[in-house]
Amino acid sequence: MAHFPDNAGAPASSRQLANARVVDLNGTPAAITSLQQDGDDMQAWIRLADGMQVLVPVSLLAVQPDGSYRLPFQFRSAPAEAGGAVSSDQVQPQGTQMRFPVMEEELQVDKRLVDTGRGVRLHKTVSEHTERIEQRLMHDELVVEHVPLGRVVSGEAPQTRYEGNTLVVPVLEEVLVVQKQLVLKEEVRITRQQRPIDASQEVSLRTEQVRVERFDEGTSARPH
Repeated sequence: MAHFPDNAGAPASSRQLANARVVDLNGTPAAITSLQQDGDDMQAWIRLADGMQVLVPVSLLAVQPDGSYRLPFQFRSAPAEAGGAVSSDQVQPQGTQMRFPVMEEELQVDKRLVDTGRGVRLHKTVSEHTERIEQRLMHDELVVEHVPLGRVVSGEAPQTRYEGNTLVVPVLEEVLVVQKQLVLKEEVRITRQQRPIDASQEVSLRTEQVRVERFDEGTSARPH
């Protein structure tokens, strides 16, 4: 089945095609020299390294990732069938023709599974039956024994301990002990302190005065 170029029907601009690099199926390099309009189709003149020129429709040029173009045929296949290569002085832009392979699309029919949404309904039932099994199991039993002691504990209280497979748990009890003791309850402290205070009171004071009288002056005596 023949494969058409990916860009068939999408002609490139004249600026993109000017002097663009072209290779055929064998990788033979060539270059676009000029473009010409043929009705509604654009055609490109391509020059090979030996000077041979071919005219191809622009729609057959498939652009490559590096910006070059690839043709779906070989440059040398058509001239060989025509009876030899055509030199550059024998090829003219007008009237030069070249045969190209005619490609045809074929219809390939395939089938695939499609989920239509319809399915089946499942009903699940559960049945029961009784089965006897025999199995030896281990069973633990605890034997509790109370051992009276009545011993006064001095210091720290005893802790839980193991004696072989026996767990010994001390059981403590506080008891009331009554005894008479001399206790110093308190002390009374008495301290003497002095502080000044201001006091006022009325006191009677006596003052003596002496009056002297002189007889020789004939005047009254004045007190001293």
